[in-house]
Amino acid sequence: MSARSLGNTLFWRIVAILVIAELTVAAVAIGLTVRFATERSRELAVTSIESRLDAVAEEIERRSSIQDGRLHVAGALLADLALRFPDPVAILDLDGEVRHVIHADPTAFPEVRVDTTGTPEVPDAQALFSGLVVDATDNGLPGGYAVAPLYDAVGFPVGALLVQPLRQSMAWELSGANQAARESLRLVAVLAVILALLTGGGVTWWLVAPLRRIATRVSEIGKGDYGVRVDVQGTHEIALVATAVNRMADDIQRNITAMQSAHQLRQELVANVGHDLRTPLAAVQAWLEEAVRFEAEGRHADASMAVEGAERQVRRIRSLVDDLFELAVLEQSGSRLVSEPVPLGELVSDAVETVAVRTPDGVRVVIRPPEVWPMVQGDGSRLLRMLTNVLSNAVAFARTSVQIAVGTDEHALVITIRDDGPGLAPDEVERVFDRYYRGTDARTRKSGTDAGTGLGLAIARAVAEAHGGRIWMESVPGEGTAVHIRLPNPIGASWKAS
Repeated sequence: MSARSLGNTLFWRIVAILVIAELTVAAVAIGLTVRFATERSRELAVTSIESRLDAVAEEIERRSSIQDGRLHVAGALLADLALRFPDPVAILDLDGEVRHVIHADPTAFPEVRVDTTGTPEVPDAQALFSGLVVDATDNGLPGGYAVAPLYDAVGFPVGALLVQPLRQSMAWELSGANQAARESLRLVAVLAVILALLTGGGVTWWLVAPLRRIATRVSEIGKGDYGVRVDVQGTHEIALVATAVNRMADDIQRNITAMQSAHQLRQELVANVGHDLRTPLAAVQAWLEEAVRFEAEGRHADASMAVEGAERQVRRIRSLVDDLFELAVLEQSGSRLVSEPVPLGELVSDAVETVAVRTPDGVRVVIRPPEVWPMVQGDGSRLLRMLTNVLSNAVAFARTSVQIAVGTDEHALVITIRDDGPGLAPDEVERVFDRYYRGTDARTRKSGTDAGTGLGLAIARAVAEAHGGRIWMESVPGEGTAVHIRLPNPIGASWKAS
């Protein structure tokens, strides 16, 4: 899937999720608002019915007369009462007997369905004459009721005004509020959808755009452009993803570079091994052929010298094979080393004695000992091989002296072997520990039987790393070279370097 299609798919998915979430929140908010508004509207409707019922009761008291202790309501007033409530209205005597039932005029209440045939149910006497009561629930009577007592001129009760049920009266009172609520809900719903789309689209674009850029860069990296990087902005999660992608790209680029270097090194290794083996093998063959010819001619002394020459070449081949085997063992993951306390002073002395026979005339090896020689935990034979290889390289290129010093570096032992030779260029310093690297000019490259195998410093590095340490070189052309060997955790913390 391309970065664009991935971005588009993710974009619309997130938009849909955000829009649904925002609409859900809006629906919940609207629902709560409607519920609150409905309850408030019902309270206002009840209050309005109370006011209207009280006003109608006063009008009946004013326009009616008392005859034989009973309330007498004129026909004109009864006709007017048909215009006051959409529900049936009843006028009751003091004993709760229904005197008149007035049904609403449908033309006066077009917003609701008017009941023109129903008969009101009469509540108990206590509810009739306990004062103005409006009950819009079904707790007292089905459909609710409203009642107001009627009084004569001196304030004695003469009857009651009853509206029952109250369904249509409540509906009529709420019709305007319901219409306004419906219009508001439609408007709010439209605005909520528009706002949800705009907000969801904007937020999603803000989230997806960086992801799309990251996906594009990853796609370019996948196509082989390992130098591409993602712009990191901020410290949020997307920035962390961009940082991780850049770190991944760096790792890939390093691995590709390492693979290319390894491929080049492998090619050089095969070429060097082939050359180093072919040359001494050819020399062995030539010396042996000469020995056979000299022996046939009776020149026994010359034949012996030819055999000795062949033996020297065989020793060189054996040394090369031994070095390759040892390097392979050291570089093998999980290689086992003998771990034992090794006196560093003895290691340095043995290394100096080993290279003494190869030290050119006029070159001195100077040891700068510490106050107390420490012990080193490690494989003594391998550590000796490391020091011997580095020291052999130093005396081979020194002009007058090679110095060996011992120091400390953060709870680690540092051995420095410094020569006053011609030095190396920076690009050579970086490659000097590679296999078969012997330099690029006459200052660093030797030939002939004393050339060595080109594996000495590579073996030294492998030994140092196998012991948890490291080895590195510092060199200044024309001034000399220093090789530093760092070995962690020397035995004996009280010694000091001189």
